[in-house]
Amino acid sequence: MKTTTVNGWTYGASGVFRGHRGRSLAEFVRRTSAIGRWCGLIFLFVGAGCAQQNPPDAASPPEDRVVYDRTRPKTIAPRDRLERRANERGADLRLVDRLMDDRTRIPEFDRPPLPPPARTIAPGVTLLDDAEPFPAPEPTAPKEETIHVAIAQSTYRTRTDEEVLAAVQPFVDLVHREVNVRGAADLQPDAESVYFGLIDGETQMAIAHVFDYLMVRSWLANEENNATILLASATPANARSTTLDADLAGTEGTSIELVVALDSEITSFADLRGKKLAVAAAVEAGPGTFLTQLLLDADHPLDERYFESVALRQYPKDAVIDVIKGYADAACVDQGTVGALARFYGIDGTRVRTIAVSPRYNMDVLFTTINNLETHRTEIELTQTQLTTLGKDPEGEEVLFFFDTAGWFNYRDGDIAVPLEYFETYLKFVDETPADLTMLRDPDAPVNRRTYDRFGDE
Repeated sequence: MKTTTVNGWTYGASGVFRGHRGRSLAEFVRRTSAIGRWCGLIFLFVGAGCAQQNPPDAASPPEDRVVYDRTRPKTIAPRDRLERRANERGADLRLVDRLMDDRTRIPEFDRPPLPPPARTIAPGVTLLDDAEPFPAPEPTAPKEETIHVAIAQSTYRTRTDEEVLAAVQPFVDLVHREVNVRGAADLQPDAESVYFGLIDGETQMAIAHVFDYLMVRSWLANEENNATILLASATPANARSTTLDADLAGTEGTSIELVVALDSEITSFADLRGKKLAVAAAVEAGPGTFLTQLLLDADHPLDERYFESVALRQYPKDAVIDVIKGYADAACVDQGTVGALARFYGIDGTRVRTIAVSPRYNMDVLFTTINNLETHRTEIELTQTQLTTLGKDPEGEEVLFFFDTAGWFNYRDGDIAVPLEYFETYLKFVDETPADLTMLRDPDAPVNRRTYDRFGDE
């Protein structure tokens, strides 16, 4: 075979190594490896010397340093031959790119601006302003108070005087702004105070429980050329109806309920003899009348105790939750309270059940007298109109929520027919208060003010 010798190295015709001056291939590999090791050592020492002579400058500017840009896309190495071929664009694909790039350019970003958002989220409900969601109230010119409205404790019940005045003030401002009538709220503890305020002209209108209204009406019947004028009545919030009162006459949701725990063995009022009862303090008219009627129906002497104990709770909801927790055997509360707890916590049919329901006489009314109508007709009519349209303004909705009321409606024939029928029972409760219910009539009676922030809270 023909060979070629270059610098002492011999190659065959195909370029295959044939030896060096007769030395074997193994000898060549051995010498080449030794040379490579020596060259590596030399480069290592040279690099170390350079590193010692040129240490990195700690004060070098940041732009001279290598910074990894995490925002740039990373290249992904192909995992197999198919991915490599897909990434390699041959002459055919490059030709296609050259011909089609000008025709398939990415359009410019020319999206038009978004339209302004709708200012209403429901009919009559507008969005709050993002910049000023709660604008300052519109200033009103100072005006002398021209009408005073008495608010009886029988209608605000468990609320404190400060809470009532704070809740009523937005309504006073609303009436001032809308009809230019400046009013004031006068809190009254009982029907007697309401009566004297109306006949003396110190108050021109009154809001009270319907039994307080009937009491004032009976007193004014003895006054010559004077009488009460019923203007409006309220419907309770969270109104509900049970199978026991579905067919009763009157406004739905204005009954008093006697509730027990779902797993209780108590099935009627007779089973409550010697048991523990819970009622709300300062809520006397409705529950007091109902319990008095139950005692009379049971032929129990009113001057003898029927229950083991009667606990006064700060709020009606606390009385119901006491029943659920086993602190009381029964609770006597208004239907609105049971309806609210059923709506928020689903306790109706799952934690409590109703064993007795009163007639529908637990309601609030707005009224005035003839002597005040003669002197303040305009202010009375304008205030009545604003009260019956409270739901159209946030201030009015706040007042409705505070008094647990769904709305006010102008008086209609028959609105107080049921309360009028049971007014005698209320008078018996007031005049011959049962021994178990004396604390309801005592403003200084001890009240258990341990309240629950939510169902299940201790």
